[in-house]
Amino acid sequence: MENSLMTQKSRLQLNLTAELNDKLNAWAEKLGTTLSELTRKALSEYIEGLERNKREQELAEACKSYRQFNKKFSSEWAKFETRL
Repeated sequence: MENSLMTQKSRLQLNLTAELNDKLNAWAEKLGTTLSELTRKALSEYIEGLERNKREQELAEACKSYRQFNKKFSSEWAKFETRL
């Protein structure tokens, strides 16, 4: 059942510049594939890149928060250690 859901397709109509359309047709021909398949692959790779960038940004923000927490905690700990 899951496999059939993954292969279901929807139709999408795009308006492209003549230049982009020519490039797509040329590449599809060079690669021996259809415009639809080339477009699907291009969009999939683009979206994967967006998602990867988002994860990297979230990770960078988490690291920054951790560094700030660690700096504050270390400062508080240093105050405690001096009393020992």
